[in-house]
Amino acid sequence: MSVSVSLRGSLTDFGLADVFQLVGQQRKTGVLELTGKGGAVRILFDQGSVVLAEPVGPRPDAALADRLVRGGLLTRERVESLQREGEASAENLAGLVLARGALSPPEVEEVRDLLTRDTLFEILRWSRGSFEFKPQPVAAERRAGPVLGAEQILMDGLRMVDEWHQLAEAVPSEDLVFERSRTGEPRVSRPGLSSSEERMLFLVDGRLSVQRIIDLSRLGTFEATRALARLRQLGAIQPVAPGRGHSPRRTAPVRAAALGRIAAAVLPLLLLAVASGLTRWPSSGAEPGPAFALGPSHLERARGAFALRRVRHALETFELREGRWPERLAELVERGLLAPEELAAPGGAPYYYARRGEGALLLAPER
Repeated sequence: MSVSVSLRGSLTDFGLADVFQLVGQQRKTGVLELTGKGGAVRILFDQGSVVLAEPVGPRPDAALADRLVRGGLLTRERVESLQREGEASAENLAGLVLARGALSPPEVEEVRDLLTRDTLFEILRWSRGSFEFKPQPVAAERRAGPVLGAEQILMDGLRMVDEWHQLAEAVPSEDLVFERSRTGEPRVSRPGLSSSEERMLFLVDGRLSVQRIIDLSRLGTFEATRALARLRQLGAIQPVAPGRGHSPRRTAPVRAAALGRIAAAVLPLLLLAVASGLTRWPSSGAEPGPAFALGPSHLERARGAFALRRVRHALETFELREGRWPERLAELVERGLLAPEELAAPGGAPYYYARRGEGALLLAPER
């Protein structure tokens, strides 16, 4: 059978494994669109190899935008700004991220690969839905890195699906919060742990949910869950008692920057001063003019953003001076870069800080 025309059907009658084998064996190029209870997904094939797989969102590149934010690579505000720019210029998000220097090509490729792997793992667990394969060129979206053939992905995916049932027993919910047990301390390399397990153990802190840890690890759903399951089996981590977990939701990626960027910290302060001035009436004797009342919620958000930026710039200053990122936020106080009270957000909740690889992550507390 040749896939020279559009092929469509039901996953109940014609399984996804059969579709992958057909496309892979005949080395076809085109787009496979799937619709099921998990939503809509598109998979791009080039000569029988998967170029990209992603959920279909409400706007172009919605899935990629979501992964950039969840992985702690870009703030939501930055991504939304790039999306608006892309809609006005008809450029895709990945191209704009690279063009504006927000991320490097390897970082963008890593996120696209993670998105593809997680999407494939998700759809391989579908048992119902519909599909349609449309032969068409996909050269414009071809990935720079190596791609896997459809049959190889199918074999790996089915193996992961089989193993998933066992992993789900150890990690039954994405909302679960783990903490290190005594055998999980301290944060040093432990014999017998893989690099993935080391990374997951580093992120487990009794505050972040399983889903948040998976996102920040950028290992993929299956690999990260398997690492957590093994850590629990080894007794290195244990679930936090209900009500004790805390999961920050906003992420601020920390990167080395020139000292000139630190001067930008005064901008939010100036904005606060201007905003406060706008709420005042003229002095007595003058006719009161129109006033713009800035509500408490606006001021709280501005103060929170300014406080977070001060910590971020202090981290960057520390890195420029010391040639490394601090192990603890308290080191910023010890070096005179922050006051002790600045280690917590204006509301009193502490920031979450973690070293990862050659960089660092600063997480604002959940509002």
